[in-house]
Amino acid sequence: MYFTKIRMHPIMIPIIIYLIATAQLAHYSIIICSLIFHELGHIAAAKWTGLKLTSCTILPYGGAIKIKNLYLAPSHQQWLIAIAGPLATAVLYLTAQFFTFPGQAFFNQVQLTILALNLIPILPLDGGQALKAILPKYHQNTHLALSICVSTLLILVTYNQMHLAFIFTFIAFQNIRTWQYRKYEEAFNKIVTKQLTLP
Repeated sequence: MYFTKIRMHPIMIPIIIYLIATAQLAHYSIIICSLIFHELGHIAAAKWTGLKLTSCTILPYGGAIKIKNLYLAPSHQQWLIAIAGPLATAVLYLTAQFFTFPGQAFFNQVQLTILALNLIPILPLDGGQALKAILPKYHQNTHLALSICVSTLLILVTYNQMHLAFIFTFIAFQNIRTWQYRKYEEAFNKIVTKQLTLP
């Protein structure tokens, strides 16, 4: 049931085309399977906390999970769901070290890249989501603004590593769009919260 809610973001298409065009199908398989396994960590945590998953979109750095009324969940549950993805990736990486298989060096590189990226405490990465879960509400706009600044700075820092610069550009645009629509989201959340608390 949960697998039917996993989708791939259109931004992944040029990456897949590039890997296929350069005959790197094995690399493509490792990347996609690693990203899905990462997201399964989030999905498992959401199911364990009793929250309802509405969708899961695979992105270059992991994915975007939508959970019904997540903002109403206790902070510790939000934090657990956010950190479950990196935890799943860490478990996969550590487990792989007990085996020897073709392409292991690339496999390890993919896991460590996904893990390192998602531990950066900026939105919408898992590290940023975990930090957001424990931040007071009045600091969350500041956190979003800092995420825009840091992701933009990381584009400049990684300009000579195209794949990372591409990911951070995508992240920066995501954050800018979230900043533009933040007031509408806040208003919508208030309306939903009010409706749910009505007798």
